[in-house]
Amino acid sequence: MIPVILGGCAHMVIVKYNRFSVLNIPLATSSFGANKTWRGLLLVPLLTALFSLLWIPIGQLHSQEILPVRIEECLLAGAFAGLGYILLELPNSWMKRRLGIPPGKLPDRNRVLFIFSDQVDSAIGVTLAYTLYFELPAVSAMLILVFFLLSAFVVKRLLYLLALKKTKF
Repeated sequence: MIPVILGGCAHMVIVKYNRFSVLNIPLATSSFGANKTWRGLLLVPLLTALFSLLWIPIGQLHSQEILPVRIEECLLAGAFAGLGYILLELPNSWMKRRLGIPPGKLPDRNRVLFIFSDQVDSAIGVTLAYTLYFELPAVSAMLILVFFLLSAFVVKRLLYLLALKKTKF
């Protein structure tokens, strides 16, 4: 999960300081809202791919080959994970726009359900990407999903405390 977490955090820094602002163009405002931009769609997979290179030294510490050790394998797996993260957020955003929920906001009604759905969408995307790329068994996929969900709440809270994210969730 390290590449996904670091890629997402780096993206939040980029958003906070409005870097690569030329890419800060909504994908489709009426469908997904103003927060789903070309910058996120392009940079999250790229950043996650770059951070996946951290697998190389980590993987060399293990006797088993559980992580990719070739540069191109790391980059491809990281890009898939970043793309899965971003793409699986889109149906959730689309649904929230249809329900009249403004971008970046949570409704008062069913708030916990929407907090969960905001985390589980990207968790499913990352899990699918890793499961397909690494041909993981179902137990490993479930562990990734659970770990991603738990880490997402912790990381997003940390980003909020560091003023890199406007909301706790």
